[in-house]
Amino acid sequence: MLLIPRVTVTTALVLRAEAWREKDRLLVLLTRERGKVTALAQGAQRPQNRLVAAAQTGVQAVFWLARGRERDRVTDVLITHLPQRLRSDGMALTAFGVLAEVLKLATPAEAPDAALFDEVVALYARLEAGAPVHKWLVTVLIRLLWRFGWMPYLLDCAICRQPIGGSETVFAPSAGGALCGGCAVHCRLPDRQTVTVATLRALDALWREPRLMDTLHLRPVLWEQAIGLLRSVWCYHLESDLRAWRVWHQWSGRRTPSVLLPRP
Repeated sequence: MLLIPRVTVTTALVLRAEAWREKDRLLVLLTRERGKVTALAQGAQRPQNRLVAAAQTGVQAVFWLARGRERDRVTDVLITHLPQRLRSDGMALTAFGVLAEVLKLATPAEAPDAALFDEVVALYARLEAGAPVHKWLVTVLIRLLWRFGWMPYLLDCAICRQPIGGSETVFAPSAGGALCGGCAVHCRLPDRQTVTVATLRALDALWREPRLMDTLHLRPVLWEQAIGLLRSVWCYHLESDLRAWRVWHQWSGRRTPSVLLPRP
């Protein structure tokens, strides 16, 4: 019989921290050793509690977690990074909120993925270091689609696999991605949208080389188009929209567009 240690030590990023009952906070952690974990920080709503500093969105720390019947409980913590930009930049905070909700919904509980954790932490460090928020969000969302095995076709047709040409094309998440002119004629899917090929090339470049987020240039409207396209792809795979998008569009100064989900 395999014995599971009652207390485990994990390196974690706090994806979400919310009030729980009168005194506690409930944390959603992305950990390197155990994957996604939900843990209770008892008393963390009290200012004098020693867990207050660690019970915040964006904190990186080593957590000591005691296993319980319903959820783990934080018994001790060693903070390795306190968020700075997230505290002062509302746009950065909302972008991190989109990342956190994607990970919360897409990552199975107790399924360790060290490569995913390392990449998320590395990308988060780029945000904290001052990366342009729109470019950062696009890079994170396309990289995570690849990590979860949901990478859409960008520069080849999702149906016939021929290279995409011209300046504009059709993109449909339910069809697998971009469609050439010939295949698009027969595509009557409700989630189809027209996108520029320049946007698709930018997505492909950022997927292949994330560090290009600092130097890759597009018109602002095309960054918005890239974010809308990625939103539709995540919507399709998660079978629901993210609540974090509403906050994002409030901060970005644009009306939240509707996202069509294909009928089952």
